[in-house]
Amino acid sequence: MAITNKVGPPVTGDDFYGREAELTRAHDYLTSYHSLVLSAPRRIGKSSFAKRLIEDKINEGWKCVYIDLEGVRTRDEFLQILISTFDKAGIWVEAMHATGGFISKILESIKGIGPLKIDYNQSENTENLYASLAEVIDHSKDALIVIDELTLFLSILDRNPQNHNEAEFFLNWFRSLRQVSNSKIRWIFCGSVGLHNFTQMRNLSMTINDLLSFDFDALSDEEAQGLVKALAESENIAISQELVDYLLDRIEWPIPYFIQLLFTNIKNHPGSRSGINHQIIDDAITKLSQGDDLRTWSERLAEYNGYEKGARLILRRLSEPEDGLSREQLFAIYSASTNNPDPDENEEAFSQILNMIEHDGYIMRTSNGKRRFRSPLLRIWWYYKFVE
Repeated sequence: MAITNKVGPPVTGDDFYGREAELTRAHDYLTSYHSLVLSAPRRIGKSSFAKRLIEDKINEGWKCVYIDLEGVRTRDEFLQILISTFDKAGIWVEAMHATGGFISKILESIKGIGPLKIDYNQSENTENLYASLAEVIDHSKDALIVIDELTLFLSILDRNPQNHNEAEFFLNWFRSLRQVSNSKIRWIFCGSVGLHNFTQMRNLSMTINDLLSFDFDALSDEEAQGLVKALAESENIAISQELVDYLLDRIEWPIPYFIQLLFTNIKNHPGSRSGINHQIIDDAITKLSQGDDLRTWSERLAEYNGYEKGARLILRRLSEPEDGLSREQLFAIYSASTNNPDPDENEEAFSQILNMIEHDGYIMRTSNGKRRFRSPLLRIWWYYKFVE
């Protein structure tokens, strides 16, 4: 079956391409009862990868749950999606529905008309609710629970002064579920905002120190070439091996999102039906660099809270030279912008920002110690939008 070019949303089934080595490694970890944080830059394909693991585990007879918290803004919404999704997947213990207790009443409220209403003003009620939920989750059967965009949801709560310490509460609650003795539930947390960055900034790293960091990056050369050829074949567009190599050289960082996005622009080029050439590829890159398809990379910097301004300054300056800048040059630029005379405080904040934007895939370290944009596409776009 031909592959479909889907840019943005997670892909499943035959549209999921490659990642065979990573899938094998992830299955090995899950089989040995590890829970994972998919630690990778944004737009690398974490959600698609997690959904492929779910497909595989369903075929093995596991109960599986996928919860996407993007767009969830309140604790009420969080509870509704969590409880209703668990209910549909059969994650509760068998006796739970017959008890007529608190959780059963909550489920009936969710299935009814209108939003679930819970009084969160009394911490005792909240703690009892989450303790009750924990007690009726069935840990005796193999299950995989994927929580996507947890960090994005926690960041939204964190910005509201009335929700002080809510992030810590949720992280500790999830940890308590993972610590149940002899549990057969495995968990995967993934999202476009790094969970490690979030917890480190708030001194909450201990809430996820039981999770195994599962790292994966761009496609291999073989997989990247295969994806380009599969996309061209699906659109009945001719492309030579020399042009496949040229396209990937221009991308440099071959993640599925960039390949699919660039190929969409190539496909829509008026001359592409006669065959792809160098000029069509160059035109597609120019169009991409001047459009809004990469805007989410800028928008997500809002999740950096107090570090957003410094991150934007560094990225703006790094978008100018192709070969990047040294750490010393970047630190001098950052220090001059803070008006903070304390070099230690500047150094600490600057190091945190560098680690965050490197982990999230904005920049990389070169062999000579410089920092530069990891993606030439993103560098050109950043320069066009924020410098030129």
